[in-house]
Amino acid sequence: MVYLKTVVLLAVIAVYQISSQNNVPIRASKETLEKIDGELRNKIAEERGNLRLAAGFVRLSFHDCVGEGRCDGCIDSGNPDNNGLQRYIDVLSGVYNDHKDEITRADLFAFAGVVAANEASREDAQFDMSHFKVGRADCSSDGQENDPNEHFPGNNMQNLGEVTKFFNAAFGLNEQESVALMGAHSLGRMETRNSGYEGPWVNNIERLDSAYYQEVAERRWFLKVMPESNGQKHQWERRGPTGGSGNREGGNPGAKALLSTDGAIAFNMHLNQESGAFLDNQECSMCGVANNPPRREAECCEKNSGYNICREYSANNPQWMNDFAGAFYKMIDSQQTNLSSPVSVTTTDATTPRPTKAPKPGRKPGKKGKKGKKRQDFFHTKKSHNDAKSNRIRHRIQKLMKELREVSDQVKKMKNY
Repeated sequence: MVYLKTVVLLAVIAVYQISSQNNVPIRASKETLEKIDGELRNKIAEERGNLRLAAGFVRLSFHDCVGEGRCDGCIDSGNPDNNGLQRYIDVLSGVYNDHKDEITRADLFAFAGVVAANEASREDAQFDMSHFKVGRADCSSDGQENDPNEHFPGNNMQNLGEVTKFFNAAFGLNEQESVALMGAHSLGRMETRNSGYEGPWVNNIERLDSAYYQEVAERRWFLKVMPESNGQKHQWERRGPTGGSGNREGGNPGAKALLSTDGAIAFNMHLNQESGAFLDNQECSMCGVANNPPRREAECCEKNSGYNICREYSANNPQWMNDFAGAFYKMIDSQQTNLSSPVSVTTTDATTPRPTKAPKPGRKPGKKGKKGKKRQDFFHTKKSHNDAKSNRIRHRIQKLMKELREVSDQVKKMKNY
């Protein structure tokens, strides 16, 4: 009996391997994504204030999507631009190992960014999860990047044209979308040990909102040289005057900072591309809403077309979130030709409406609790009957593969008797 079952399972796995050779990745079902969604939110809640998982997951999604392979579930651990990501990869590796027969690592990295963005967003403007698609293929089985030529945006961009040029080439974003995507910097902070820069961009580093644009476009900023960098790294800080030493690791943890690339979405600067220092006789300060520089300071940096976009986002968080979500999905879907909406593997009739739960006592019909409101968009996406049927077959094959491994283990044990 064991032999017969093994033969059948081997035949099934052969069919599956043919499918795999044709580059057909596993497509996570809605049920799988719902389980992973809950696991990720629990981890974010458990580690809040420690690893800052929400910020890390969003950053990881971006770094995974840079390069020729786009979002491929692989990170080059030897690239200094990826410093600090391993802690977040380790967390997701645990989740992946529990679901590796149900989801690709590439889809997991992208989905973690979507869940994190939703979890960290405000009630008045929540990140919409309903547009997430599955079907991204992994570049390798171990998650190690095989593209040594990934190029990340530099920290010393000097104007909006340079920022847009990078994001357009990488993800097809236009000027406004490029400015919108930069708002991800409202999450997390810079750390000297990872990048040589130090400080948060905003006050609340665990909230994804448009506060970032208020900092960029409406505050005064002065260029500082980073300590122990031998003049090779510069960042912008609120305390004047221009020049002098920047934030130190272990110093004031609330001392905010901007990279020149942050400032470039609203102001034009003339910098040394390598060190970020001003070119000779090109000093300026970012004056924000002020029209004149502080006393004894160089003139204000010239405003560019992104300045008004930043002011609009600063005053309208829902508008920014809508634009940010569009840019984010464009990023994680970039050059992916076989993506599809996740479907249910348990639904036999895709046209059957989802049952409506009775409201809890004391809650008015139609109102959602905080947690439910964040997740409802994703869980109520439309289903495709054909996709659902294909997904059920695929997951049945995956289940049979798991049984095959169990049978193989049993045969090995019998041989040892």
